[in-house]
Amino acid sequence: MKPRQTSGPSRRVLIAGAAAAPLLAAGGALPTRAIAQAPPTENVPVDPALELARQCLALHRENERLHRRWGDTEAWLADNHDWFKLTEAQQRALPEARKLYDIDRRFAALKKERPREMRRLRRTPAKSLAGAIGKLRVVVAAIEPDEFPSAYRLLEATIRDLESL
Repeated sequence: MKPRQTSGPSRRVLIAGAAAAPLLAAGGALPTRAIAQAPPTENVPVDPALELARQCLALHRENERLHRRWGDTEAWLADNHDWFKLTEAQQRALPEARKLYDIDRRFAALKKERPREMRRLRRTPAKSLAGAIGKLRVVVAAIEPDEFPSAYRLLEATIRDLESL
C-alpha cells in the first residue's frame, strides 16, 4: 500500500499550531486562567468538548431548578389544597397541579437527554485545557458531594489546579 500524500499540514498540526500561537505571541509563557476561559474568537478553534460540557452543565442546572420548583409547588399544594390527602384523580383534576405534571414531563425528557449528552461528551476528545476542565466540571456536577466527599473535593481541587496553569 502506498503512503498517502498530503498537500499540506494535517488538521492536527494546524490545531496544535493555532493552540500554541497565543503562547508564542506572549513569549512562550504558560496559558493563564483568562486564556483558558476566554471565549472563542475567529482565530482560535472552538473546542467541541467545551461546547458539549456547557450543554451538559445547562441541563444539570435545569434539572436542579426543576427539583426546587417541584418542591415549592408541592409544598404550596399541600398548604393550600391538602395535596397529600387528595386521591390521584382529585390531584389530577386540580388546575394548580398542572405545574407538577409539566415538571414531570420535563424530568422524563431530561432523564434521557442528560445521559445521552454525557455519552457524547465522553466520546469527544478535549482540544484545549478549557475543554478538559469543562469535562471535569460536568463530573463534579454529576457527583453528589455527600455520597463521595473525598472524590468530590479531589475533583474540585484538580479543577482549581488546572485553572491556575
